[in-house]
Amino acid sequence: EYPVTGSMLYYVIESLKQDGWINYDSLPMTVDNVDAKKLINWLAEQDLGPYMEFVSSANYYLAYEGEEAVARSLRDHVLVKKDIDLIFAMGTWPGTFAKSLDLGVPLMVYGTVDPIGAGIIESAEDSGNDMIWAQVDPSAFSRQLQFYYDTYPFTNIGMVFNDEIVASIPDYEKTAKANGFTITKVKINKLESKDEAAQDIYYENLKAVYKDLIENKKIDAYLINTDVITDNDRMEELFSIFHEHKIPIFVQVGDNYIENGAFMLVSPRDYEGLGAFASYTMGAIFNGAKPRELPQEYTSSPYLSINLDVAEKIGFTPTFEMLLSSENIYTSTNQE
Repeated sequence: EYPVTGSMLYYVIESLKQDGWINYDSLPMTVDNVDAKKLINWLAEQDLGPYMEFVSSANYYLAYEGEEAVARSLRDHVLVKKDIDLIFAMGTWPGTFAKSLDLGVPLMVYGTVDPIGAGIIESAEDSGNDMIWAQVDPSAFSRQLQFYYDTYPFTNIGMVFNDEIVASIPDYEKTAKANGFTITKVKINKLESKDEAAQDIYYENLKAVYKDLIENKKIDAYLINTDVITDNDRMEELFSIFHEHKIPIFVQVGDNYIENGAFMLVSPRDYEGLGAFASYTMGAIFNGAKPRELPQEYTSSPYLSINLDVAEKIGFTPTFEMLLSSENIYTSTNQE
């Protein structure tokens, strides 16, 4: 489960409805509270009309079910039952995994930070494979970090991640080099367990990493990278460590982090626009187009989200122009 992935999927589903591919009254979840697997399972139980259906037995959280079991299931569906016409993979790991299976059916890879760097596609202009399409925005995260630096100049920003490509580290390092600041990096293992005890250990270790970054590495800013904290209920405790030292927490993706105590997000992704882009692509594939023939590049219109309570804690006073340009402003009492 990951709130960002759920929100992105939500808008793909809504766009498929708007485009006439599926039909339902309303989704059982709101955009800011989506469990992607549960949503697909719900869709699999509905009569969506004559054009599309979702299959609960081909719906996976790869981290929980594991590559071996998912590969076995997908091969059975595609090669034996022959009941799958398109595979929709959300994220870098699912995308690289599904590509490696080479099942011979269209593969759409969505919600990846850098599908080129991950080897999923060859370039923004050409996926390199007739059966593969991946949405890409080559400079989104470079632009994002430049905005953070211009807004709140820092000298040493910390980043904790489990995969350099997913965390967009190469793009961030280009921005750091161009501006002369340091990125202090810490690589950790990915959390791949539902077990509560394992999760407690993971987050205790993460807390220790944060304290080391602040007390020993002397960071003066932090960027929360994709997939590091996937439980909203853990954020307040973890983020308070930075608040105590007046260190701003910037966000790679996800308004849920701002709502739960991070400082600022310049979103590199317009989820609603991207959802329409993915829906259009899926429709074109169902109408006979090869994935490789379709455009992959979508440059989102960025939007700003800021937490005013956190801004006060770290001693930052946003300008009037910044507040006017904010899509979301969070406080302890409400969201505006």
